[in-house]
Order: sequence, then structure tokens, then C-alpha cells
Amino acid sequence: MTLARSIFIFLGALIFSTLLWAYVRLSAAGEMDVDLPVKLTAPKGFALVSGLPARLHTRVRGAGWQILLMDFTKNSSFRFDLSERTMLPGDSILIHSDEITNSAMLPSELRVLKVEPDSLDLQFGKAVRKVVSIEPRLEVDPGRGYTIVGSPSGTPRAVLVVGAASILDSLASLPTQPAIVRSAREDVDRSLPLSDSLDNFITIPNAPTVAVHVSVEAVGERKIARIPVAIDALPPQYELILIPNTVAVTVRGGVDELAKLTPQSIHASVMYNPVVFDTASAIVPNIEVPEGMTYLFSDPASLQYILRKKSEPAPVKKPMRILHDTGRGHAAR
Repeated sequence: MTLARSIFIFLGALIFSTLLWAYVRLSAAGEMDVDLPVKLTAPKGFALVSGLPARLHTRVRGAGWQILLMDFTKNSSFRFDLSERTMLPGDSILIHSDEITNSAMLPSELRVLKVEPDSLDLQFGKAVRKVVSIEPRLEVDPGRGYTIVGSPSGTPRAVLVVGAASILDSLASLPTQPAIVRSAREDVDRSLPLSDSLDNFITIPNAPTVAVHVSVEAVGERKIARIPVAIDALPPQYELILIPNTVAVTVRGGVDELAKLTPQSIHASVMYNPVVFDTASAIVPNIEVPEGMTYLFSDPASLQYILRKKSEPAPVKKPMRILHDTGRGHAAR
């Protein structure tokens, strides 16, 4: 028997014995601690306010392979359907350990041994409606030589949600589930579902899938000349002369956006500050460029200036008034 054949037989026997050992071990009953998600259907006309954690810590018993399969498929949970419960505003619902255990949705061969917490005190409020904006969560990493233009846009931009007033008052927007695209060299479009982080607290009738768009363009640079420099916060008694009074600004951004860039969309200014103007020999202008573009530099980088007080106008002399003789008195001297 050759050495290669001996090694092949040995490896085969090792693999077979390992599989046999794993089958025996996984067929035996065992226990495992898992955190199972919770799904709640609130009583009609009401919405959850507090008292329900996102997951319940659970100890289950059953065949090892069934426990591993349950943990892998992620399709086990606790489901509380309270839609037929009747309640009044201000009422709460206490769910005891037996009801919690019976609400576990597990493979039939698995059994719940323990749940933490062992009771739930659920607080509800009257259900109200609110329209909130949608926040796209699409992260795009552009490829080398490319850049993101603008912010991600989503369609639709808003959605109707139903929940308790105390929950909706603090809800300004609803994010999509996150997604990441690497090394993008063209526009990115993705369809993303809404986040389910508030799943038990709010209901979204006809929840939409959000079409998210991110513009990606090749990077370019452009120089815009003769941008006037504005002077801000100058006291009225002063006169400030900038030398020169315009600058050329170089920006970086997407080539298509650069082609549409106008001098009016770039703002250059200096802010009067007596401490700075009394000591500096030159002043650096502040440059603002449109969102999505990067300011690189200006030419010149700093400006000379002349600061002086305005000359006061000469006082206006009041004309002398002459009283004419009316025959009853004398003219005033």
C-alpha cells in the first residue's frame, strides 16, 4: 500500500468519525440560552408606549441540531396578539410568565424552560397619525478619482406612521435600513426597506420600499475668476478698501456640477474685527462654495487693505433771520 493511499484512507476515516460524533452529539437533547425577538400587535385604537423589550432572554431545550438550526434561520420569536383585548385610556396590560411561554414561536421539538423577564407590564396610549420624513441610509464610498455629488435622495420622501402621541412627538424622521456600496464609479440606486427599530411602537400602513439615489461623478477642478469680496459688520464711520477687491477661487467637485457652477454661487467675504485689522497687514477672505464641492484655494490668498475713518461733513451755517420794520418796532440787530 502506497503512502498516499494510506493518508487518503486515514483522512477519510477521520472525517467519517468526526461526522458520526457530531451527529450523535447534535441528536442528543441539550439546553441553550438565546435572545429571541418580540412582535406585538396592540389592541385596536391603541399603540405601545413602554414595557416591552426588543428581545427576551430565553433558555430552550431540545435536540442540538434543532437549536442550531433555530439560531441560524432567525425565524423564532415571541408573538403577542392583543388586537382583541378591550381597554380604556390609561389602562395597562400585565402579561404573566405562562402567557409569555405560550407565545413562543419555536420548532415543535423545542421547549421553553425559562424566560427573562418573567412578566411584562405593557403601557399603551391612544393611537394617532403623523407624517414623518424618510432619512435614506445609503453609504457610498466613491472609487478613486470619483466623488459624491449632493446628498442621498429618496422616493417617497415621507411616510404616514401610527403610534402613541408620546412616541410620535419625538419622531422627526424615519431611517431606512442601512446599506453600503464600495468603489462606486457611477450613480448608485438601491431599494431599501424602512428601519424596523420601532417595529412594536409604530405601525406603517402600506409601508413603502424607498428608492434611494446617490449621484457619483468623476472629480474635476475649476477656477472661477473675479469673485467680489463683500465686507461684513463694518461700522458706518469707517471706510475699508480691499486691494484687490476680487479673488479667483478654485474648487473641486463632480465634473457635471462644475460645468453648471456660476460666480454668483460662490461667496467671498471679510468680517470686520478691530483686533485683527489693528494688527494684521493682510486679511484672509472667507470663501463659501455650494454643498458637495470642496474649496481648494483663492488667488490671491490674502488681501491688502486700507482702513480709515470717514471725513466728517462741515457744519451747515444757519441763515440770519431779519425782522422787517412794520412801523411798530425796530429791526433786530
